[in-house]
Amino acid sequence: MKKVINKTVTLKFMILIVVIIWMTSALFIYFGLDTWDKRGAFGDLFGAINSLFSGLAFAGLMYTIFLTKQDLEIQRKEVAANRKQLIKSAKAQQKSEKALAEQVEQMKIASRLDALKTLIDYYNIQIANGSNTEVVIEKARKKRKSTIQEIEELIDRIDDDVLE
Repeated sequence: MKKVINKTVTLKFMILIVVIIWMTSALFIYFGLDTWDKRGAFGDLFGAINSLFSGLAFAGLMYTIFLTKQDLEIQRKEVAANRKQLIKSAKAQQKSEKALAEQVEQMKIASRLDALKTLIDYYNIQIANGSNTEVVIEKARKKRKSTIQEIEELIDRIDDDVLE
């Protein structure tokens, strides 16, 4: 913000100087030269200076265009660098997403294994309980056996996934 204010103040100061010089030259011509013929001849001397200032203004315009071109080239390079960085960031995010999905899958399997272990513990309690009938104990043994098979299948699936 301060740079903008400084540039505005500088521009206003430069315009003020040009106006003061212009007014001083007008007063000098009017009071320094007594006839209109002399004033006209004196004004014709400024034709060359007029073309000099026009040339300088054109050179300033060309220099401004050159600076603008350089700025645009710098911006293009920065945009290209930003694109590369965004691509890297997107790839990293995809890897992170994949790792997170794998972690969720592993958590599901771990939860399932915990639940199956709890079932086996329950079936072991049923089998060990002497007050249960033989039918209940046999049923608990069969369910425990199928639960153990399910655990083995889960472990085999985990081993297959690790090998991939």
